[in-house]
Amino acid sequence: MIKTPYEIELFLERNLLRVQKPGRYSGGELNTTPKHWEEIQTKVALVFPDIYDIGLPNLGLAILYQEINRREDALAERVYAPWQDMESFMRQNNIPAYSLETKHPLAAFDLIGFTLPYESLYTNTLNILDLAGIPLRSAERNENHPLIIAGGHACYNPEPMSAFIDAFVIGEGEEVMQEIIDVLQESKQENEDRKKLLLRLAKIWGVYVPSLYTISYHPDGTVQAINSLDPSIPPKINKRIVAKLPPPPTHFIVPSTNVVHNRVSVEIMRGCTRGCRFCHAGMINRPVRERPIQEIIQALDEALSCTGFEEIALLSLSSSDYTQILDLVNAVSNHFSDRHL
Repeated sequence: MIKTPYEIELFLERNLLRVQKPGRYSGGELNTTPKHWEEIQTKVALVFPDIYDIGLPNLGLAILYQEINRREDALAERVYAPWQDMESFMRQNNIPAYSLETKHPLAAFDLIGFTLPYESLYTNTLNILDLAGIPLRSAERNENHPLIIAGGHACYNPEPMSAFIDAFVIGEGEEVMQEIIDVLQESKQENEDRKKLLLRLAKIWGVYVPSLYTISYHPDGTVQAINSLDPSIPPKINKRIVAKLPPPPTHFIVPSTNVVHNRVSVEIMRGCTRGCRFCHAGMINRPVRERPIQEIIQALDEALSCTGFEEIALLSLSSSDYTQILDLVNAVSNHFSDRHL
């Protein structure tokens, strides 16, 4: 099934006008970061397994895209799920899932990272793997296949997807993603097989490799015990925490078509102290970490200049709990009073 970027481009040229919202599939948006494919050591595909309209504004994907592309030895490109009309054309013409930046097939990447913020994306993930021509089950993949990882809020209970994902990131991804790339590069340099690579990954704080653990269950289906198969890996996975939030992304990709959140978004704090028992996000994102007002203003200033957006969002789980919320709102109002935001 693997096609060349030229063949994929040719398919797009012939079929894009036959589907809804061709801008979902063409790429070339403002602030994308295409790199010279042959010159880069490690190729990473960041997949949001939902349509472009929903996936492009995702802040987690934007953070990883910017952080990985800052490296000279790695590139990150984006992949979204096609809508039904486009998927039908792709399957009829044996066109695999591909990246928007360079139109390389998903299977040509070294590492594929799925963002899973909610459980309804599980089946979309399997569909994209199938569309890419990659075996669905981790046990069926070999050294010729990309490493498949997943992270996000829906991975805190990874077992429903454990047969299909090589490694899960439990927790926050900014730092651990860089460590995963480093380990992948080291393993390739030493010409290690897939099992040794997975063993290396399992030793990273916050990484869970399902194939290296055995799970036993109670009669009602709940987990009874989890045991590691190798004494060198942790018996329990602790979530990854970023002690200090890195600078927020500012070079937001400007979409080619209308999307659900068409604006600049800056995370002003992470975590929540409310402790509402129904709130998954509030419980797992602790501890609370706030960004300084000046850093937020600077990020907004740069992002607005880079994108041309006229709307901003100050994001967190509960922005009114930001300890300097009044000072922040006043600072934003004063600094951008002439921009008609």
